[in-house]
Amino acid sequence: MTKEAPIALSVSGISKTYHFAKKSEVFVALDDVSFQLHQGDVMGIIGRNGSGKSTLLKILSQITKPTSGSAQFYGSVTSILDIGTNFHPDLTGRENVELQLQLRQFPRSTYNELQTKIKEFSEIEDFFDQPVKSYSSGMFLRLAFSLAFHLSSDILILDEVLSVGDEAFRLKCFELLKSFTALGKTILFVSHNRMEILELSNTCLWLEKGKIKRIGNPASVLGEYFALQRDNFDEKKLVVDVQHSHSIQDSDNHTIDVSWDEANAPGNEVLSIRKLSVQPIDGGSKLYPDQAIEIKFLIHKAKKGFKVGAFFFIQDVFYQPVLVAHSLSNSGNEDFNSQLFDETGLIEIKCTLPPNWLIPGKYYLLPRFGVEENDWNASSPEAFRFSEKLSFTIFPQPEYIDYVGDITKGSVRPPLEWAVSKP
Repeated sequence: MTKEAPIALSVSGISKTYHFAKKSEVFVALDDVSFQLHQGDVMGIIGRNGSGKSTLLKILSQITKPTSGSAQFYGSVTSILDIGTNFHPDLTGRENVELQLQLRQFPRSTYNELQTKIKEFSEIEDFFDQPVKSYSSGMFLRLAFSLAFHLSSDILILDEVLSVGDEAFRLKCFELLKSFTALGKTILFVSHNRMEILELSNTCLWLEKGKIKRIGNPASVLGEYFALQRDNFDEKKLVVDVQHSHSIQDSDNHTIDVSWDEANAPGNEVLSIRKLSVQPIDGGSKLYPDQAIEIKFLIHKAKKGFKVGAFFFIQDVFYQPVLVAHSLSNSGNEDFNSQLFDETGLIEIKCTLPPNWLIPGKYYLLPRFGVEENDWNASSPEAFRFSEKLSFTIFPQPEYIDYVGDITKGSVRPPLEWAVSKP
């Protein structure tokens, strides 16, 4: 049994309330937030704007006092919050570094060597001897990260600072944080970047209206967070009026089976959609990884002399494209566009996803239709795009094993031909 690392931070019942005298209003920024971090833990903090993320970090950095509750650190702490925090604007970069070394009680004999290393790592060159009030936000970030690294603190607190600065230095800072984790440093950071949290964190804190919504495995917490944000967004976005549709989605089994009558079918003067469905090909009630999945469109083509290019995208809950499929890219090399050129009336278009392609999770179907009077090609405009509201879920079976063990390493996991032999 692995011995648990010592506690690095204990947060107990932290709340922060603001009173507005003129309006006699009370705003609760944080409400009874409690958690513990051990040495070597890296916590990514997520949440919508106004959820309390920055307030929490300011309290932990002793910039703001909590209304109630406490936080106990076991080790030295360095914070990089608002760009420029901890720097005196009228002092040069070198003078600010010396001030921080004095506050941390470094031996004066180490000042010159540390200042040189901090200057070189920050890559701000001659600006190191200029007042920091003349710095850009990227230069502040460079100096702050360089200082934090060379101060060798046990605990590092960051508030969206990786979003500032040029790409090369962001990558350098990112690699620096990874080296911190390898050294057993404890890190708390706020980020809206999914990959930063997935790559760096071993735990994720989701704040919602000042309260802890969830805390746990980063991939799991982020998956739930992004799914909720996307669902909320889709409810507000009326790309297509679906109020007259029938059975938009099976909420219990998370499949798609939506249809419209002729008067309310979404489309244009060339084609309209009468039915969309994503179902197990064997007719079951739920989608599982080892089943083939049938994606079906029933369209009505009103005019002859038009080619119809049906295609769709599938996205995961992180808004990342999982796959794109076009009716012209088919296993039989069929030219369905030409076949439909002079057809009118109802036409059924089906696409089958093979078994064991998509891992369990929630996905979004984005149907598209290209209509071209003459030759359809890659540069042709999309003549009709359907709402991005349709989602389906693939459920894990009891015996399902994800050999990769991480949903962040891609959603498509097809069975491929492998061979093992002795040379």
